[in-house]
Amino acid sequence: MKKTTILRKLLKEPGLLIAPGAYDCLTAKCVEAVGFKAVYMPPSMIDDAQLGQPYIGLATMTEVVNIVRYMANSVNIPLIACGDDGFGGALAAYRTTREVIGAGASGIYISDRKHLMLARAPHNLLEVLSQEEYLGKIGAVVEARNKDDKDFIIIARIDAGATLGDEEVIARAKACHELGVDIIYPHARPPESKFGERDKETLRQLYRTIGAPQVLIWGQGPDTFVAKDYEEIGAKLWVPGRFTEFIEEAVLDSYQRFYDTGLQPIYTFSSPGKKLSSNRLRKLKGLDYWCDVEKKYVVK
Repeated sequence: MKKTTILRKLLKEPGLLIAPGAYDCLTAKCVEAVGFKAVYMPPSMIDDAQLGQPYIGLATMTEVVNIVRYMANSVNIPLIACGDDGFGGALAAYRTTREVIGAGASGIYISDRKHLMLARAPHNLLEVLSQEEYLGKIGAVVEARNKDDKDFIIIARIDAGATLGDEEVIARAKACHELGVDIIYPHARPPESKFGERDKETLRQLYRTIGAPQVLIWGQGPDTFVAKDYEEIGAKLWVPGRFTEFIEEAVLDSYQRFYDTGLQPIYTFSSPGKKLSSNRLRKLKGLDYWCDVEKKYVVK
C-alpha cells in the first residue's frame, strides 16, 4: 500500500494522530522505532540541522526536496513535509507539490505567510498573502496533487489570525476546504490570546466553526497541552514541537562532558550506569538487513 494511502487511512481512524518532528533519517527512524505511525519534517529543524542557519526562509525548494527524499525512503511510515510558502507564487507551489510527491512524501503544508518575513517581524506578526492570492496558490497545489497522487495530503497552514483575526482564519479555512485541502492548520493567533486553560473552549469553538470534526484540524495550542487536550478540543493531527531543542541540548551536553572530562559518553543521561543497547542501534540503522543482502550476493 502506498504511504499516501496509509496516511489517508490513518486520518480516517478514530482518535488523534501524532506525528513528531524529525530533521534527518536517523531521527525519523527513531520516531518510527518507538511506535509512532507518522513523522513530520518541520522547516525550522531543516534550517537548523541541515543548513546550519536560523529559520528565516533560507532553505530552497531543491534542498528541501532532497532532504524529503532521503527521509521518506528511510522509514516505512508516512512523512509529512514542510512546504513553507510553496517557495514562491502559485506556479512555484505547483511545482513544489509535484516535486515533494515525487520524493516520496505523503503530505505537505503550504502557508499563507509571505516568504522571508521572519527576520523582519515577530513570529506572531507575520505579513500574510491576501486571501485571493493564497487561495490561488492552494488551488494550484490541489491541482498538482490531483495530477500525481490523489491520496497525497494537503494541509493549509493559516497564519492570518495574528494580524487579521479569527474571522479571517475561518473564511480562509472554509475556502481552502472547498478547494480540496485535507487538513486546516490554524497556526498564528492574535497576540492577546493567552492560550491558558480557559482557551480550550475558545480553540474548540474555533475548530467547530471551521467545521471540525468533518474538517480535519491540525491542533495548535499552548506548550502545556498534551495529546488528551487536543483530542478534547477536536483536533485530528498533532505535531509536538521543541524536540529539536531537547536534542540540541543533549548533544551539546554530551560534547561538553567529553571536552571537560576526556571520558567518552557511553552511558545514557536518563539512566546513569546503563549502556546504550548496541542491538537496538543496530536494528535502528538497518544493519541486519544489509548483512542479509551481503550473505546472499557478495562473493567472499
